[in-house]
Amino acid sequence: MKRRPLVGFTVCWLAGAIVAHLYDGAQMAMVLGGLTLLLVAVAILGRLPSNLLLLFGLALCLAASYGTFRDARNFSVLPEVLGTAIEGGYAGVQLAGTMAGPVKVDGDLAMFEMNVEQVQQGSEITVDPGAEKKEDASATAAFASLPRTEKVVVRIKLAAEEEQKLAASWGRGDRFEITADLETPSEARNFGAFDYRSYLREKRIHWVARAAGASSVNLTAPSESGVRLLRRNDDLRARLANKLEQLYPGIGAGYMQGLLLGLQDGLDPETYTNFARLGMTHVLAISGMHVGLYVGAVLLILRRSGVTKETSLWVALCFVPPYVLLTGSSPSAVRAGIMSMIGLYAARRGWLKDGLHILCLAAVGMLWWDPYYLTSISFQLSFAVTAGIILLTRPMQQILSFLPKAVAGGAAISLVADLVSFPLSIYYFNQYSLLGLAANLILVPLISLVSIPLGTVSLILGTFWMQGAEWAAYPVRLLNALVFWCAEGGGAARWSRTLWATPSPIWIALYLAALFGGIFWLASYLKGRSLSKQAEGTPDTESSLMVPGYSTISRIDSDTQPLGTEMLAPSIRYGGMPYTRQHRMRPWLILISIGMLSGLLVAAYHPISAPTGLVQMLDVGQGDAILITTPSGKILLVDGGGTITFERPGEEWRRRLDPYEVGRDVVVPLLKKRGVHRLDAVILTHGDRDHYGGLLAVADEIPVEQFIMNGTRSGTEDLDELLSAVMKSGADIYAPQDGDVWKPDAKTTLEFLNPSGVFAGNLPELEDQNEYSVAFRLMMNGHSFLFTGDLGASAEREILKRLDERGDSGAVEVLKVGHHGSKHSSTEEWIQRWSPQLSIISVGATNTYGHPNEDIVGRLQEAGSVVHRTDLDGEIQIEVPLQKPIRVRTRLGASIADLTD
Repeated sequence: MKRRPLVGFTVCWLAGAIVAHLYDGAQMAMVLGGLTLLLVAVAILGRLPSNLLLLFGLALCLAASYGTFRDARNFSVLPEVLGTAIEGGYAGVQLAGTMAGPVKVDGDLAMFEMNVEQVQQGSEITVDPGAEKKEDASATAAFASLPRTEKVVVRIKLAAEEEQKLAASWGRGDRFEITADLETPSEARNFGAFDYRSYLREKRIHWVARAAGASSVNLTAPSESGVRLLRRNDDLRARLANKLEQLYPGIGAGYMQGLLLGLQDGLDPETYTNFARLGMTHVLAISGMHVGLYVGAVLLILRRSGVTKETSLWVALCFVPPYVLLTGSSPSAVRAGIMSMIGLYAARRGWLKDGLHILCLAAVGMLWWDPYYLTSISFQLSFAVTAGIILLTRPMQQILSFLPKAVAGGAAISLVADLVSFPLSIYYFNQYSLLGLAANLILVPLISLVSIPLGTVSLILGTFWMQGAEWAAYPVRLLNALVFWCAEGGGAARWSRTLWATPSPIWIALYLAALFGGIFWLASYLKGRSLSKQAEGTPDTESSLMVPGYSTISRIDSDTQPLGTEMLAPSIRYGGMPYTRQHRMRPWLILISIGMLSGLLVAAYHPISAPTGLVQMLDVGQGDAILITTPSGKILLVDGGGTITFERPGEEWRRRLDPYEVGRDVVVPLLKKRGVHRLDAVILTHGDRDHYGGLLAVADEIPVEQFIMNGTRSGTEDLDELLSAVMKSGADIYAPQDGDVWKPDAKTTLEFLNPSGVFAGNLPELEDQNEYSVAFRLMMNGHSFLFTGDLGASAEREILKRLDERGDSGAVEVLKVGHHGSKHSSTEEWIQRWSPQLSIISVGATNTYGHPNEDIVGRLQEAGSVVHRTDLDGEIQIEVPLQKPIRVRTRLGASIADLTD
């Protein structure tokens, strides 16, 4: 810290910003006090001067105070004008303001951000988008001005295909009046899921405005001069993106748009998934690689043109901001841009010595501009990887010294980047590819040296000479085809995909500490051994030994002490400590680091869990998805949810490039976050899309050992696709009969109560699937559950009849209510027969079916059952301990409570 005070200042600033983000009030004061004491202890042990101690303490407190101050100002002013929101929103509100960014049109959805300046509630206005707008003083006067501008997200459901072109013509700075419904952004409805409300709040957005059709938007004035530069930048990006579509048809267009312009809206979802599986999505985000190539090209052109070195540095510095702006100004691009500008300026002034100081300046500057950068995945990965490369590349090159020098340099950078980014990658994405390092070593250099330079040349030529642009684009298209082929093949290699539960921040800190320490100690040890061998092989012991990077070894008296490692101790020093003392300790330190890393990886991949069962009813909207974990760690998934879409003939234009799909967007991410490496069984209760729709994404991402179904087909193409995928995966497929019993482990039993019996033939096709749902009674750790799919009243009566014939009159503690609480299920006889203490209902918060039926809910409550439902409570988790009452907690409800409470 003495030699690098800016590094210490930045570390303290980051600590203060993190404290401000995580705590408030008395908690924040206590944490700050503890960190201050820790800082004082470090200063005493490290003999830190008092002025540096004061500076670091000031950074800690200032960052926490500044973050708290900025966060306290992050609130909505709309309630001050519109009054208290009704059911979390406002209906029929007119918003007046300016467009804050470019519009995104995808199928029947147009979306953009708007700076709202005035609002009006109550009256409706009719807008003709084709008519010329005239000023209306009375209408303007009806609007109420906000105390300050408020940004909202506007989502417009387009009514006709012609409106796509109209919406695409809107741009940044245009003044609008919009009639819309305001609602609060949705919060995470499952434990550990993406929280859209928090995401928008960190962008200082508190409302989503939903409007119907482009007719609800009235353009009152074009963009003002103050934002014309940004508007022109948006238009230029759009024109360049269109040019790339011409030069690179098919999926190559979206790929090149991401590679050269930082645009990811047009990227093929399957291609992005393959890149994500290989850990190569970083090439699609503008970062240090892109900025470095750009700056290097500018300097090369200027120097070859005869421009002096000093002038070239200044010109290149001035070219960086336009490039960052053109490529979207993402946190990684801003970081790389700031670092390159500081580096160019320092090189021009002759100050360029330490890249770590430049990185620290960029970090503090960005966090001062916006403390919410701290929570950006791009910001965290960009700075962590860059810091790792600056600190660890040289020691890693020493470790890889057995490789040719040209190979060792590139391999060291790739390996360091991979190792440093690993904990953040599994924290946010919960996956790591064993082929990722090889893919980055082979493909990234090709992309950097061929695709980006030639792609840029083709894009520039395309603005005035299309034939030349086609010639330049041809080799890039060939390379793109190779990259896509490799990505598809690597992504399809399921053996190379490893899935990880989300680790804790403490785990990440311990991993990085062990990683950095291990690399430094191993490099130091190898360097010391190399130095020792060199000294032992010196023929003239009377002469001084010069070793690059070390102090001179003094003349040695060979008569009194043999030449070797021991006698070098007084002279050779590495890292400020005597060589032999540190050399003796390094093997032990290296072993400790390796052991610590190994233990951390094993604990993260196979966490030790208590012998407690767990039943988790995921909130998948209008559908079912239930995850069961047995006491021995077996994982069962009952249904997988599904998005129901209605597309009429002639409305193909409504289809979106990347539509919401509950399996890919909800179920799979949740399974990964919870460390599900494989599913011991998937139970598909029946062939309705809201139960099987998400399972295709699950089967594509996570191995399935057994697939249990009702033995029928529904006749839908996607269900047949799911069954085909399951059979190709090698999973065992079963259609259980009534009375069948399966024991996943010693403390878990599934008894199937199928009303359908055994179907003759090979998967007969039945359109009405509800009455043939797979139903089963689960016994786990001595507690009982009943799962019913979408059983109706007739199937319930048949099951009860068969149970009576067997003399089975047992009750259950927990009932999964059939068919989302429909009035056609859960008869009085059924509820009285099972007498559940807890009833859980999976139902969409905004479903149009009227589920759950009020009479059914009342019937359950009258029977003494506690009712939890996903539309009100979000995800419902039930802990099933041995010889203790089961415990229930909900994502949107109260804390954990015993069922008997």
